[in-house]
Amino acid sequence: MIRLEISVEAMKKEIEDSRNQVTTNLGNLQTERSTWEETLLTMKDASITALDTAIQETKTQVQEELNVLATEKERWNKELKESVKIPEVVIFSARRPKHTTPTSGQTVIFTEIILNKGDACNKENGVFTAPYTGVYTFHVQFCMYAGQYVDFAFMANDKPFKISRIQRYSSSYFSCYSFDAMTIVNKNETVKIKIIFSSSSGTTLGESDSNYWNTFSGRFIQAI
Repeated sequence: MIRLEISVEAMKKEIEDSRNQVTTNLGNLQTERSTWEETLLTMKDASITALDTAIQETKTQVQEELNVLATEKERWNKELKESVKIPEVVIFSARRPKHTTPTSGQTVIFTEIILNKGDACNKENGVFTAPYTGVYTFHVQFCMYAGQYVDFAFMANDKPFKISRIQRYSSSYFSCYSFDAMTIVNKNETVKIKIIFSSSSGTTLGESDSNYWNTFSGRFIQAI
């Protein structure tokens, strides 16, 4: 009986130890499971955050590209409208030279604007700036004192397209001379009257409000 009781106690202890071991292992498994769950949740949150960041960056990049395209589209539309814009009337007339004895190489500046439809004539520097590419015609009149002479040129973008001379031999009277020229001028190019040679002494040009004027005029004929 005593041996049987000892054996039973030993078995009970072994069973208890086994149960404790199983409980310990189950606890370890539960802890490990919790750790893995936390790790997976952390990885999930990190992945979601990274994905959200990537999506937001992509949306921002796409929006920036759309803004660039919208700006380009607006610029193209503006250029297209400008290219097909029907030219308006362009005509000007000016008088009263700033210098009555112009010198060689000087631009003749007509200081009084009579007509300036299109605002292309500048009375400060004597320059006409073409608002459209096309055919233009120009006219200049110089009123010369007797015994004087002047060589001048119609200049388009600083290149002569017509050169003329006025020479007054007689000392007994006063005369006015008119000259016309036609040329093709590109948009934003300039046209002016430039003195090539002039009398070295005495007043060359005369002007009277009631009788004779020195004038420079021009008009836009046709777009090309």
